[in-house]
Parts: sequence; structure tokens; C-alpha cells
Amino acid sequence: MKNSMRKELIMDESKLLEIIAEFTTYGPEELKENMHFSDDLGIDSLDLAQIIMAVEDAYDVELDEEALDSILTVGDAINMVKNNG
Repeated sequence: MKNSMRKELIMDESKLLEIIAEFTTYGPEELKENMHFSDDLGIDSLDLAQIIMAVEDAYDVELDEEALDSILTVGDAINMVKNNG
């Protein structure tokens, strides 16, 4: 059971990194958890809103406003998916 849950989590992270990469000049494999959306990736608030909408569609979740304000890094986005998935 644990292995299937771990595999599912890795697939979720891969899908999330693919979504984020679409808005950057980086490939999914180049994205690191400590990369800041604005400072490191050049993602502005409009791009971040589009990423959030794509994540909500891909994972069939609805994120609350407070959660959105705390997403500053790739790692924050990964944690958001882990906590809402």
C-alpha cells in the first residue's frame, strides 16, 4: 500500500512540475523546490493564477484564497498538492 501511495505522489509531483514548466523557460526536470516563482522563474501574479487554475483542473480540487497567498516557491506548490490531493 505504501509503495502505491508513494508512486502516486511522485506522479502528482511530475504532473505539477510539467504544469509549472509550461510557464517558464525551464523543463520540469530543472525545477527545484526552493525556486521562487517570481524571483527565480519570472512568474508574475497572472501566470501564477493560471498555474493555480491548471492545477485545480488537473487534480480536480478547489483551493482556498488563503492557500494561494502562501504559494511562493515550487516547494509550496508541491506541498499544496500533497495537502489537497
